[in-house]
Amino acid sequence: MVEFSIDAPELLTPLGDFQRENLSFEATLTAHGLYTTEEFVLRLSPRVHELVDAITRAETDGYDRADLVRAYSTYLHETIHWWQHVGSTSGLVLSLALPTQCLSSMGALKTTLERSGARKPLKHWAVRVESGIEEGDVIALGTANQAINNMLDLDFYKKFQFNPLKVQSLYQSPYFESIGHIYHIAYTTVLETIKDSCGLASNALADLSKWNDRYEALRDARHEGFYPESPIRRARVGLRDIFEGQARLTQVQFLATSGGPSEWESYEKEGFFAGPYITAFDEFSRLTGVSRPSKVNDPVVALFLLICDMAINPYGGLPFDIDYHENLIRDLDPGARFTYLTEAAAAEPDLFVAIKSFSADEYWDVSGRLATSCGYITPLAGLKAIRDLAENDPGARLLLKERSTFEFSQQNIPVRVMMAGFLAFSEDKLSMPEFACWPGVYAAGGDIAPQHQRFFTNHLSLFSDRGDTEQVFPRNLPGKSPAAIKATLDGFFGSLMLYDLVHQWALRDGTFQFEYRWLTGRRSHDELTDWVKRTFKAQFGVGIDDFELCESP
Repeated sequence: MVEFSIDAPELLTPLGDFQRENLSFEATLTAHGLYTTEEFVLRLSPRVHELVDAITRAETDGYDRADLVRAYSTYLHETIHWWQHVGSTSGLVLSLALPTQCLSSMGALKTTLERSGARKPLKHWAVRVESGIEEGDVIALGTANQAINNMLDLDFYKKFQFNPLKVQSLYQSPYFESIGHIYHIAYTTVLETIKDSCGLASNALADLSKWNDRYEALRDARHEGFYPESPIRRARVGLRDIFEGQARLTQVQFLATSGGPSEWESYEKEGFFAGPYITAFDEFSRLTGVSRPSKVNDPVVALFLLICDMAINPYGGLPFDIDYHENLIRDLDPGARFTYLTEAAAAEPDLFVAIKSFSADEYWDVSGRLATSCGYITPLAGLKAIRDLAENDPGARLLLKERSTFEFSQQNIPVRVMMAGFLAFSEDKLSMPEFACWPGVYAAGGDIAPQHQRFFTNHLSLFSDRGDTEQVFPRNLPGKSPAAIKATLDGFFGSLMLYDLVHQWALRDGTFQFEYRWLTGRRSHDELTDWVKRTFKAQFGVGIDDFELCESP
């Protein structure tokens, strides 16, 4: 095996100015790789694209092997972010929050529009009517508040889950009720959107008909976390920290296994463990009293990665019911799960040396022990239930059929595409949990096992930019119809643009914005803007340019 240094300044080219402030995941602090949640796109710098493309085409003559490995580690890092979104339950709910904000509010928004006209943002209009500043239809006000509250609850959910220590502003918002409330709304609305959009049987996921009564009983009893002005317990890490820690340690393990240094200190000196890339591991270390190991493939790192995997994969609601609703937050919040799982590991010191071969048996054994200790659903039970759903539910079987051909029904297509990816990923993870949890040690060195190569290939990101443009393209999918691929791309991103306009209508000040450079790679996109406007008018019966702006009261 050829050994190499990890220092490669030429691979640290920034990606450009399209990066979104929130919900973005970078491969390095200087961003030569990027995945952004609500764009669903994996991006790489031009140089990384060039090197990864050379590997993919098996045309690597003339390239330095160390550069190829370093570039591929960035590609792996961003692919892990895609897996986190499409292959974990927390990631799936986060990814579908924006579609749900639009789809779950569609009826209420249309009623408001029909009765009170086109006003933007709807949030200001509702407050002005409630304050008596202007007159408004009572029914329209009720439907407007229904849409506004649901959208804001999902925004609050995204912010709290993403970074719980930086959301103090939520508590000052008059729209914020409680953490239990935002988790209740997020899961019930997203799961209903999945069921409705994917044609799943009514009993395919949790029985949501019982959740409202359970939540209201906890709120009325003033159970901590479920009533307004309740004391709020926050984990010291959130989904961003867990996602970045998992992706970074996986990337580092890939580098070490591919001939790079194995010493933790080497990567620390090169800045691999700065900022959010080390926050979760430092919290793991604080809670367990275990220091950073000397080697990046140490069993301690393997345990940390397994805990990250379990933290982002609650199976409450998706697919199991939650028997004790008072545990909603500790069962579903990734930061809370990370904390409880780490504390459970600290109580069983033998777990810190239990994972030596990164095997499936070790994964099932350690994850089962940790889940049982915390009272969580085990990954084995959760993945088996999802496999049974994929095999037995007609709607789920149709989703997987559509995924196999890439010929998706256009109705709510982002939800169908993501749910199909989730079902397929979960099935493969049940067969190969070791690769899903520790891909860095299996994907390295050029001798990846055939079954692991199939896993990796089957779950590559669907959409990416290219080395010569920021424009979004579908991945090359052998055996799939080019017409089907184009129809899916157009339908997927056309829906995202509509969802964004609806979100702007309800919550954002000022005129509608049509910022699509992230999609087209161009600074000017008049034709696309015209198309989006026509689509909005066809859906709601009113043109974007007909909206009257409302000032904040």
